[in-house]
Amino acid sequence: MLSSSTTEPKLAFTSLCIWPAYGALPSFDPECLCVLAHFAFSRLNADIKTNLGRFAYMKEHLPLLLGDSDKICLASGYEAIADHCKKSHIDIDEQFSTDTADLLALNALVKSAFVPAVLDTFWLDDTYRSAIINIYGRSLGGFPLAFIYGKQTTERIKNQFSITYGDNNFEQTRKTIFEKGKKVLDHLTLLLGTKPFLFGASPTSVDAFVFGYLAPLIHGPASNSGLARYASSRKNLRDFVNRILTVYLGHLATDNQTTDSAPTTVPKKPTEDRLRDKLAVIGVGILTMCAYAYFSGLIRIEISQIE
Repeated sequence: MLSSSTTEPKLAFTSLCIWPAYGALPSFDPECLCVLAHFAFSRLNADIKTNLGRFAYMKEHLPLLLGDSDKICLASGYEAIADHCKKSHIDIDEQFSTDTADLLALNALVKSAFVPAVLDTFWLDDTYRSAIINIYGRSLGGFPLAFIYGKQTTERIKNQFSITYGDNNFEQTRKTIFEKGKKVLDHLTLLLGTKPFLFGASPTSVDAFVFGYLAPLIHGPASNSGLARYASSRKNLRDFVNRILTVYLGHLATDNQTTDSAPTTVPKKPTEDRLRDKLAVIGVGILTMCAYAYFSGLIRIEISQIE
């Protein structure tokens, strides 16, 4: 439960469904962390649900805001949920109305340059991709749903990058994304300075957005990646993340067991991940061919009783 106060605003919903905790993080998913921080900044009291079942995790776009006794989907994904809050007259950016342009500009910069760099680290880097899939896989119940989810997410991100940057030289595109991500971190370092939040003493929606993608980079399984090391080397950014985790989200339960089975150093080599993927594809292919042969009549199975 997110903490409440006497001046707590009201929002018509019954529960918030998120991906589970990971170590010091109340959720290992960036968008879920964005919503948790946004709700904490808004002093919204939420009934947090993480025991959804493997098929619910597979089909739902989390985070998911539910209403009317958990039967109606109010909004899914961070942007939709934040917009729903604004439409319900709960807007943590109201006090910064004179700086709305600055908020929108920084939000656009983070979304266009930093978020792709984080997604590239998580889902396109062979060194860390298997560790990321393994974390999501615990909620999905392991193979084959984790394999399918990982493949779908990877392909979706590749397609997004190809549309945005072109696909003439994908490796060069990834290098460009990485360099742009580092420049955003430099900008955030200068903007934050010694302030508790990016625009002063009080948090904004942009603080929630930046925290959501910065926290799992620093405290997640890819914390040894180049982008994560670059972010961690900025002391004020690291303190920014830890301050929000401690002051605003410290009361949320964490899953310490995840740190035992998924250390920050990657347990599997890229070749092991590719071999697992190949074996899975071969297995699915064989099952598909057998099913096709059976239903098309190419093979028949007869059971005769011997007297």
